[in-house]
Amino acid sequence: MLWTEEFEGPAGASVDPGKWLITTGGKWGPTDVACYTKNPRNLALDGKGHLTITAIAEQSAEPGCAGTQFTSGRVETRGKASWKYGYFEFRARLPIGTGTLPALWLLGPNGIYDWPRSGEIDVVEATANEPATVHTNIVGVDRAGNRWEAGWWGKEKNYVYPGGVLSDRYHTYALDWGPNKLDFYFDGMRIRHIEQKDTPVWLWNRDFYIIMDIAVSAKLSPPLPPASAFPQALSVDYVRIYSSKP
Repeated sequence: MLWTEEFEGPAGASVDPGKWLITTGGKWGPTDVACYTKNPRNLALDGKGHLTITAIAEQSAEPGCAGTQFTSGRVETRGKASWKYGYFEFRARLPIGTGTLPALWLLGPNGIYDWPRSGEIDVVEATANEPATVHTNIVGVDRAGNRWEAGWWGKEKNYVYPGGVLSDRYHTYALDWGPNKLDFYFDGMRIRHIEQKDTPVWLWNRDFYIIMDIAVSAKLSPPLPPASAFPQALSVDYVRIYSSKP
């Protein structure tokens, strides 16, 4: 075990500032209409060993949120901890409401400021239109320096959970990351394998940090998601990082 977060603490408490940076502000992506806050309504422990991240449709625009009426939460280990290689396991219950894009993911050096050259690993993303699909992906650059991604689509690129929808209960989502490969797992089963030869430029040989969030996307439900679809909550039971798959 290299690092663990079990989210123990009283209900309403914030995350451990020694481990997590809370992202604040609005519109972190071209279709993201959420403003991320430190408000316990958006980000807090539940007192039962879980972190709850909640996306909310507000009655009016939040102060300092660029006019948006959607708020959400986002935490990162940026500036606190980062890792190169290992087995990363998240146990979480994902929301699948209209307009929400929950994600458990990693970014490389300089993160969004040097994206996509920094490299990105999406351990899981979920959407309302495919509520049983475990989306995994990596994003980087091609040999010309342009944005490249391994992609979501195709039977070899995603996994459909046969037992129901991803919001039905807690599931484990994991990444087994080595010098020349990335293996993605769902409830202990390997669902995707990517090797260095599958990418034009291998960026996954340096330290990455963790991000957990719910984006609210206008692209998924244009021009804006319906307020009636909210609130939507992402509940994380634990994050555990091992030197190799246990």
